[in-house]
Amino acid sequence: MSLEQLRRRLYLLSFIDEFGPIYAVYTLWFNDNGVTVAQLSAVFLTWSIVTIALEIPSGAVADRIDRRYVLAGSFAIRAVGIAVWLIVPSFVGALIGAALFAVNTSLASGAWEAHIHDQLTHLGASERYPVVMARVMQLGHLGVALASVVAIGVLAIDGTFLQLGWATVAIHALPIRLVLQLPDVSHISATEPGDESPLRRWWTTLGEGIREARASADVMRLTLLGAMVEGLFIFDEYTPLLARDRGASDATVPVLVLVVWSGLLIGGEVVARRPAASGSLIGGGLVLASFVVAFGLVSSPLWSLALIGVAYAALQANWVVIDARLQERVGPSHRATVTSMKGFGGGLISGLAFIGIGFATTPGGDSRPGLYVALAVLGLIGVLAFAWIPPRRPAVTSASEDRS
Repeated sequence: MSLEQLRRRLYLLSFIDEFGPIYAVYTLWFNDNGVTVAQLSAVFLTWSIVTIALEIPSGAVADRIDRRYVLAGSFAIRAVGIAVWLIVPSFVGALIGAALFAVNTSLASGAWEAHIHDQLTHLGASERYPVVMARVMQLGHLGVALASVVAIGVLAIDGTFLQLGWATVAIHALPIRLVLQLPDVSHISATEPGDESPLRRWWTTLGEGIREARASADVMRLTLLGAMVEGLFIFDEYTPLLARDRGASDATVPVLVLVVWSGLLIGGEVVARRPAASGSLIGGGLVLASFVVAFGLVSSPLWSLALIGVAYAALQANWVVIDARLQERVGPSHRATVTSMKGFGGGLISGLAFIGIGFATTPGGDSRPGLYVALAVLGLIGVLAFAWIPPRRPAVTSASEDRS
């Protein structure tokens, strides 16, 4: 498979994987079935706790098993989780579905990034990782955006949340086939000694990955910084409810979510064009974004919630740069484990954020007090990025490639 063929397949996989019409309105589906804002925060917390518990161990699994199978399994589990949400639209159903979604999140986290890096390394194009990953993420976010457009259209013609949900389950069967069609680039030797059990090998891999992360100051800083960035991709979870509080109709909510998610496309485009962006550049953008979003939350017009997209653009730019600098500094045998440590920290921070927002939510259901605190942390992350993001390691790429 050529580099161009690989890129196209990864882009298609990412797009279909994220194309879920129910995502823009699933919190409204539960809210309409009696699940309160406080209970939804508990659901998000459960999601984070299960992800935290499985994140690093699942990373070691992806360092021991062909990562294609790990990813395919995660996609199948997610489809089951969505089905549970639709069949049991209660607080209990939301918890069960969230737990299954968390298994998907932990299995895919680390394995996805590591597999893309492995695929590029196999073709002698590892230096292309920042640009390819930025595009992969963009196509995924485009899938979310277009799914929101579909949701808008379906709801505008009196479609139902249930129809959107089952369409999402059906669509999510496709990524399983697509990921299994990728080339086998596993780093695991077929001639490894057979005197160790699979569990023992997994345990050894887990320990070696953790030690590798701890041995490098750059890797530790990038892991911590990446965790903080991942942990604050939470504002979109509350956007539909904030919009409803400001009088938005159900058909209008997906439009607002679409605008917010467009920020991810913009952030990815910045990195795709400037993969060597400095920490001062993207960190400064994050500090500025925190003030812009604070203004959007304080303001009363519905359109001001669209400013959350500014934060998502800055977060996305930081995520891709941090991930690329981390992948450059980790070996292939423990890449998924180390990357999962970043996801572990992100889940922990998300959990703390959901707890804080849940407790800070007013009796009337206003979640903004907790979101203000999250914005303050966002600004702090931007400041840390100035000092903690190292420069990109030298790589020879042409200008035309960087624009691809």
